[in-house]
Amino acid sequence: MEKLQFTLTNRISVLERLGGFDWTALGVLLSTWTPGTKGYITAHKVGKPKSPEQLGWYYAVILPEAVKAFAVNKDFSLTLELGDKRVEVELTLDNMDNFLKLRYAAMTGEYVNKADMTMAACAAFEDWAISWLATWLKIQIPPPDPDWRQKNEA
Repeated sequence: MEKLQFTLTNRISVLERLGGFDWTALGVLLSTWTPGTKGYITAHKVGKPKSPEQLGWYYAVILPEAVKAFAVNKDFSLTLELGDKRVEVELTLDNMDNFLKLRYAAMTGEYVNKADMTMAACAAFEDWAISWLATWLKIQIPPPDPDWRQKNEA
């Protein structure tokens, strides 16, 4: 979710701040406010929210496999660069998650916020992570098992 702050000078300036979309209903609402009114407009992605199963697969399969691959492959390590200093970061699930999100943002221009993800955005991020790990670390992530519930009940 993105929160956009504004001070109403005129309706057009707010619509331009929101990317120039023609949101007639918003324009009608803003025309009833007096100039100088301060407020927030909250924008969020429309779509079916990500499923617990999607994130479960990410946290139970993709991240642990990535951590194992980094631990085994001595050519790669997680490092943080601060000015001219390089600090090696501990291989944890949280650090790997942050690393993958930052790589995704650097390569696609879109930062991942899993709290507000749609199913499609989650699938795109997971597909990218699998592809990136296959390309750079030569690991194959197994596909999700659609019958996992039945297997767990047995």
